[in-house]
Amino acid sequence: MLRSYNLQSIKPGMVLGRDVLDSNASILIGKGSVLTEESIASIMDRPIFSVYIEEPEQEETKVPGKEHLLDNDYVKCYEAVYDRVFKLFVDLLEEQMLDMDELRSIVIKEILPKLANGVRPIGQIHNMSRGGDYLIHHSIHVAILAGLMGQWKDWSNAKQIDFVTSGLLHDVGKQLIPPDILNKHGKLTDEEFGMIKAHPDNSYQMLKDSPLKDKANILQGIRQHHERCDGSGYPDHLTKENISEFALALAIFDIYDAMAADRAYAKRRSPWDVFEILNDDMLRGKLDTEFVVYFMRNLCRALNGSWVALSNGEKGRIIYIDESRVMSLPVVQVSEDKFIDLGRDTSVKIENLLMADEI
Repeated sequence: MLRSYNLQSIKPGMVLGRDVLDSNASILIGKGSVLTEESIASIMDRPIFSVYIEEPEQEETKVPGKEHLLDNDYVKCYEAVYDRVFKLFVDLLEEQMLDMDELRSIVIKEILPKLANGVRPIGQIHNMSRGGDYLIHHSIHVAILAGLMGQWKDWSNAKQIDFVTSGLLHDVGKQLIPPDILNKHGKLTDEEFGMIKAHPDNSYQMLKDSPLKDKANILQGIRQHHERCDGSGYPDHLTKENISEFALALAIFDIYDAMAADRAYAKRRSPWDVFEILNDDMLRGKLDTEFVVYFMRNLCRALNGSWVALSNGEKGRIIYIDESRVMSLPVVQVSEDKFIDLGRDTSVKIENLLMADEI
């Protein structure tokens, strides 16, 4: 039986059910090959998002366990980065000190080559539970998405480093907001909302005299990530031509990760629900069209193979997404012989992606 696997799920010892082709349509790894660590690494280095695996008939109804969802090395690296970023943020808040050596080490040695490498990160950051400080998780996730976008756009290494740095520090000013306001259930007062809206400038003020003071692209990305192309954003109500490239993209990542994760005052939503919001904001002229379309197309590819909870109470695995249309809904396999095309069956929708401990 052939089954499509996204790259985060393939393991050494699996047998390819179809040829893996490179960008020139030449065979990179042939059908029937047994995957090894080396062959998997060669696939990861290319713009390939899923492969077909030949599985024995007796295993075709087996539901993959956690080992198919979480990569232990990735999780260990993420947890180590979490601890380091937490300390970086605390030192910046309490000591007004930004450790540039530590910051560069986190970005250059950990996030770019490990946490934001290939298509694996999307599944990993969705499948891991978020114990601890939400702000730290959100900051790391936005940095990972920035790293992926930089790779998708084939930006220079120096530009990717600056972009990831801007993403990692974009919300550092939220540390100045009292937790009871930051995590408040229900409507904020005008005064409370004013404190929330001050966080991009707070982040900028915390960093403008730091060793990053000459990095205008990083600082602009941080200060402007809540600006909107039509001038409706904050803090300066800039329009698109005056918003930095980093900020145009970070605005999208910030919205996506915030809505696709559990927060103190809201449950996580499915990526496709968030895509609808991003698409609507794009059509209304609030978000940059190029970055929104590029982000959604590439993210959909990486979501192929993910496990989801459906509104009818069933759980299933995404096996196909039509890449020809930006807002295409996936086909989900819920059992051996039951498939739901969510683009056709509008009575069922994806509630959210499932974390490993929810399968």
